[in-house]
Amino acid sequence: MAETQSFIHPETLWREVGLAAGQTVVHLGCGAGFYLVPAARLVGADGKVIGIDLMADLLEEAEGRARREGVDEVVQTIRANLENPEGSTLEADSADWVLVANILHQSSPTAILTEAARLVKPAGQVLVLDWDTAASPLGPPAEVRVPESAAREQAEAAGLALVKAWRPSPYHYGLLLTPAGQPA
Repeated sequence: MAETQSFIHPETLWREVGLAAGQTVVHLGCGAGFYLVPAARLVGADGKVIGIDLMADLLEEAEGRARREGVDEVVQTIRANLENPEGSTLEADSADWVLVANILHQSSPTAILTEAARLVKPAGQVLVLDWDTAASPLGPPAEVRVPESAAREQAEAAGLALVKAWRPSPYHYGLLLTPAGQPA
Protein backbone atom coordinates (compact mmCIF):
# COMPACT_ATOMS: atom_id res chain seq x y z
CA MET A 1 0.00 0.00 0.00
CA ALA A 2 1.27 3.44 -0.89
CA GLU A 3 3.15 5.17 1.90
CA THR A 4 4.49 8.21 0.09
CA GLN A 5 1.33 10.05 -0.89
CA SER A 6 0.52 13.30 0.87
CA PHE A 7 -3.09 12.43 1.68
CA ILE A 8 -5.37 9.42 1.35
CA HIS A 9 -6.91 8.98 -2.10
CA PRO A 10 -10.11 6.96 -1.56
CA GLU A 11 -10.26 5.16 -4.90
CA THR A 12 -6.60 4.15 -4.68
CA LEU A 13 -7.11 2.99 -1.11
CA TRP A 14 -10.18 0.92 -1.97
CA ARG A 15 -8.35 -0.73 -4.88
CA GLU A 16 -5.30 -1.49 -2.74
CA VAL A 17 -7.30 -3.19 0.01
CA GLY A 18 -9.23 -5.28 -2.52
CA LEU A 19 -12.74 -3.84 -2.65
CA ALA A 20 -14.54 -5.71 -5.44
CA ALA A 21 -17.67 -5.55 -7.56
CA GLY A 22 -20.83 -6.72 -5.84
CA GLN A 23 -19.59 -6.16 -2.29
CA THR A 24 -21.27 -4.23 0.51
CA VAL A 25 -19.46 -1.36 2.23
CA VAL A 26 -20.63 0.36 5.41
CA HIS A 27 -18.86 3.60 6.32
CA LEU A 28 -19.39 4.49 9.97
CA GLY A 29 -19.20 8.25 10.45
CA CYS A 30 -19.21 8.92 6.70
CA GLY A 31 -19.45 12.70 6.94
CA ALA A 32 -19.84 14.29 3.51
CA GLY A 33 -19.10 11.03 1.69
CA PHE A 34 -15.42 11.36 0.75
CA TYR A 35 -15.07 7.54 0.60
CA LEU A 36 -18.62 6.66 -0.55
CA VAL A 37 -18.53 7.59 -4.24
CA PRO A 38 -15.18 5.89 -4.95
CA ALA A 39 -16.45 2.75 -3.20
CA ALA A 40 -19.70 2.87 -5.18
CA ARG A 41 -17.80 3.02 -8.47
CA LEU A 42 -15.87 -0.10 -7.53
CA VAL A 43 -18.74 -2.21 -6.17
CA GLY A 44 -20.92 -1.28 -9.15
CA ALA A 45 -24.63 -1.78 -9.62
CA ASP A 46 -24.58 -5.18 -7.90
CA GLY A 47 -22.94 -3.75 -4.78
CA LYS A 48 -24.10 -1.51 -2.00
CA VAL A 49 -22.48 1.38 -0.14
CA ILE A 50 -24.06 2.63 3.07
CA GLY A 51 -22.92 5.81 4.77
CA ILE A 52 -23.93 6.38 8.37
CA ASP A 53 -23.57 9.64 10.27
CA LEU A 54 -25.33 11.61 12.99
CA MET A 55 -25.19 14.92 11.10
CA ALA A 56 -28.09 15.36 8.67
CA ASP A 57 -26.38 18.17 6.71
CA LEU A 58 -23.34 15.98 6.04
CA LEU A 59 -25.56 13.12 4.88
CA GLU A 60 -27.34 15.50 2.49
CA GLU A 61 -23.95 16.52 1.11
CA ALA A 62 -22.98 12.86 0.67
CA GLU A 63 -26.26 12.14 -1.13
CA GLY A 64 -25.73 15.14 -3.42
CA ARG A 65 -22.21 13.98 -4.24
CA ALA A 66 -23.51 10.49 -5.09
CA ARG A 67 -26.24 11.99 -7.28
CA ARG A 68 -23.79 14.25 -9.14
CA GLU A 69 -21.46 11.31 -9.75
CA GLY A 70 -24.28 9.05 -10.96
CA VAL A 71 -23.96 6.42 -8.22
CA ASP A 72 -27.00 7.36 -6.14
CA GLU A 73 -28.61 3.97 -6.89
CA VAL A 74 -25.68 2.27 -5.12
CA VAL A 75 -25.24 4.71 -2.20
CA GLN A 76 -27.63 4.80 0.74
CA THR A 77 -27.34 7.00 3.82
CA ILE A 78 -28.63 6.48 7.34
CA ARG A 79 -28.80 9.03 10.13
CA ALA A 80 -27.93 7.23 13.34
CA ASN A 81 -26.03 7.56 16.60
CA LEU A 82 -23.22 5.01 16.44
CA GLU A 83 -22.50 5.31 20.14
CA ASN A 84 -25.77 3.52 20.93
CA PRO A 85 -25.75 -0.29 21.03
CA GLU A 86 -26.46 -1.51 17.47
CA GLY A 87 -26.54 2.18 16.60
CA SER A 88 -26.22 1.76 12.85
CA THR A 89 -29.64 0.05 12.74
CA LEU A 90 -28.22 -2.46 10.23
CA GLU A 91 -28.31 -6.23 10.60
CA ALA A 92 -25.33 -8.04 12.04
CA ASP A 93 -22.92 -9.67 9.57
CA SER A 94 -24.21 -7.50 6.71
CA ALA A 95 -21.03 -5.88 5.34
CA ASP A 96 -18.04 -7.17 3.42
CA TRP A 97 -16.21 -3.98 4.44
CA VAL A 98 -16.71 -1.61 7.34
CA LEU A 99 -14.81 1.66 7.18
CA VAL A 100 -14.03 3.76 10.25
CA ALA A 101 -12.15 6.87 9.11
CA ASN A 102 -11.04 9.86 11.18
CA ILE A 103 -13.78 9.59 13.82
CA LEU A 104 -12.22 7.81 16.79
CA HIS A 105 -11.25 11.13 18.39
CA GLN A 106 -14.80 12.50 18.28
CA SER A 107 -16.71 9.54 19.61
CA SER A 108 -16.41 6.46 21.76
CA PRO A 109 -13.80 4.29 20.00
CA THR A 110 -15.03 1.24 21.89
CA ALA A 111 -18.65 1.77 20.75
CA ILE A 112 -17.63 2.44 17.14
CA LEU A 113 -15.33 -0.57 16.88
CA THR A 114 -17.88 -2.81 18.60
CA GLU A 115 -20.46 -1.76 16.00
CA ALA A 116 -17.94 -2.35 13.19
CA ALA A 117 -17.28 -5.87 14.53
CA ARG A 118 -21.03 -6.55 14.73
CA LEU A 119 -21.63 -5.44 11.14
CA VAL A 120 -18.76 -7.16 9.35
CA LYS A 121 -19.39 -10.57 7.80
CA PRO A 122 -17.31 -13.45 9.20
CA ALA A 123 -15.02 -13.31 6.14
CA GLY A 124 -15.21 -9.51 5.87
CA GLN A 125 -12.76 -6.77 6.77
CA VAL A 126 -12.80 -3.67 8.94
CA LEU A 127 -10.64 -0.79 7.77
CA VAL A 128 -9.64 1.81 10.37
CA LEU A 129 -7.98 5.02 9.17
CA ASP A 130 -7.24 7.63 11.76
CA TRP A 131 -5.00 10.56 12.58
CA ASP A 132 -1.50 9.77 13.77
CA THR A 133 -0.74 11.31 17.17
CA ALA A 134 2.21 13.31 15.82
CA ALA A 135 1.44 16.98 15.41
CA SER A 136 0.52 17.81 11.83
CA PRO A 137 -0.89 20.75 9.91
CA LEU A 138 -4.10 18.79 9.31
CA GLY A 139 -6.64 17.13 11.54
CA PRO A 140 -7.70 17.59 15.14
CA PRO A 141 -5.36 18.69 17.94
CA ALA A 142 -2.80 15.97 18.73
CA GLU A 143 -4.00 15.67 22.33
CA VAL A 144 -7.47 14.40 21.31
CA ARG A 145 -6.29 11.87 18.74
CA VAL A 146 -6.55 8.15 19.51
CA PRO A 147 -3.12 6.51 19.31
CA GLU A 148 -2.71 3.52 17.03
CA SER A 149 -1.87 1.30 20.01
CA ALA A 150 -5.15 2.25 21.74
CA ALA A 151 -7.14 1.66 18.54
CA ARG A 152 -5.56 -1.80 18.21
CA GLU A 153 -6.42 -2.66 21.82
CA GLN A 154 -10.01 -1.48 21.43
CA ALA A 155 -10.38 -3.37 18.14
CA GLU A 156 -9.12 -6.54 19.80
CA ALA A 157 -11.52 -6.03 22.71
CA ALA A 158 -14.34 -5.69 20.16
CA GLY A 159 -13.45 -9.09 18.67
CA LEU A 160 -11.30 -7.98 15.74
CA ALA A 161 -7.85 -9.29 14.83
CA LEU A 162 -5.13 -7.28 13.11
CA VAL A 163 -4.27 -8.36 9.57
CA LYS A 164 -2.07 -5.43 8.63
CA ALA A 165 -0.99 -2.04 9.93
CA TRP A 166 0.45 0.64 7.63
CA ARG A 167 0.73 4.36 6.98
CA PRO A 168 -1.73 5.35 4.22
CA SER A 169 -0.49 8.96 4.46
CA PRO A 170 2.07 10.89 6.49
CA TYR A 171 -0.80 11.99 8.77
CA HIS A 172 -2.66 8.70 9.30
CA TYR A 173 -2.32 5.16 10.49
CA GLY A 174 -4.26 2.34 8.90
CA LEU A 175 -5.44 -0.92 10.42
CA LEU A 176 -6.89 -3.76 8.38
CA LEU A 177 -8.84 -6.02 10.70
CA THR A 178 -10.93 -9.17 10.42
CA PRO A 179 -13.26 -10.87 12.88
CA ALA A 180 -11.12 -12.78 15.40
CA GLY A 181 -10.79 -16.45 14.54
CA GLN A 182 -11.30 -15.85 10.82
CA PRO A 183 -8.68 -16.35 8.14
CA ALA A 184 -6.90 -13.15 7.17
